[in-house]
Amino acid sequence: MNDPIHTVDALIYDSLIAERGDVVADAARVAEQTRREAEDALDFGVQDHPTD
Repeated sequence: MNDPIHTVDALIYDSLIAERGDVVADAARVAEQTRREAEDALDFGVQDHPTD
């Protein structure tokens, strides 16, 4: 897409990433790490037993 507005938005975003780091990607990594840690912390080792 050669839309000038999207091109400017992309350049601004690229500039912000270069200046500040990719905050969105960092947040996604931290969220995934937190999810894994919570899953481990809440794993009480209980096996699922069939009800039949």
